[in-house]
Amino acid sequence: MLEGGQAGHRAFVGDARVTRYVIDASVYVSRLKASEVDHPSAKRLLDTLQAQQVPVSCPTLLWPEVASAVARGTQDPALGRAAAVSLRRLPFHTFVPLDHRLARLASELAAKCSLRGADAVYVALAKQLDCPLVTLDADQRNRAAGIVATCSPEEMLSRPLSLLPT
Repeated sequence: MLEGGQAGHRAFVGDARVTRYVIDASVYVSRLKASEVDHPSAKRLLDTLQAQQVPVSCPTLLWPEVASAVARGTQDPALGRAAAVSLRRLPFHTFVPLDHRLARLASELAAKCSLRGADAVYVALAKQLDCPLVTLDADQRNRAAGIVATCSPEEMLSRPLSLLPT
């Protein structure tokens, strides 16, 4: 079972106590692209979290990452921009700017864990918030596992939403 979270980052879903999650761009991109192999699990996870009003935090880096993936994949800049705008309007989402503190932590984790720069930002945010990271990137999950709780959307969907001790 996923563990992590501070009392200030927990929410109640039904009778279950759940934590806030950090979700990386791979999940959102897969949710938007029906042709992606992980589309069904990404869609189901994000729809479930939204329906159950589970809080999600993402770095503002998510916006250009998703805009780029959508625009490049479709060759349509307008669709990329629209995807970024729709992300900013998602309920129960908090977007955290990449400030000096988060950038320093991401830099340390990138070097320590051999993470790509953008991946390190998501791991750093999850560490800063003391909450789990959900990603489709197996390399990111493996390299960050000693730093924060990590899982794929499919793994997260296979169990109740992170029952945490009080």
